[in-house]
Amino acid sequence: MALKVVLHVPDSSRYKVALNMGINFLKTKQEGEELGACILVNAQGITVLLEDFPHEIQNKMEEFHKLGGEIFFCENAMRAFNVPQERVPAHAKTVPAGIRALVEWQNEGFAYVRP
Repeated sequence: MALKVVLHVPDSSRYKVALNMGINFLKTKQEGEELGACILVNAQGITVLLEDFPHEIQNKMEEFHKLGGEIFFCENAMRAFNVPQERVPAHAKTVPAGIRALVEWQNEGFAYVRP
């Protein structure tokens, strides 16, 4: 059985916490175990893309990615907050509607956690 978590970030102040939680979760992987983690940023949380990421956050994003985590940003929220596509970090992806992604992932067995 695979353990999968989606960390929902609708508030930009919780982005770093979500990264830490995702990293901590993925580091618990034991031999032969399947773990999956993704972070979904939507609503006001999308404004994190308007900031310049400090080195510490960039490192955490890279570590999360190397451990197998995925980061997604909501395109609806990006439009609502005038966030250009170029602000999406290299290893991150976008989804058309964050709310739909959350429902689909939960339907696929992802546990919902809001840091």
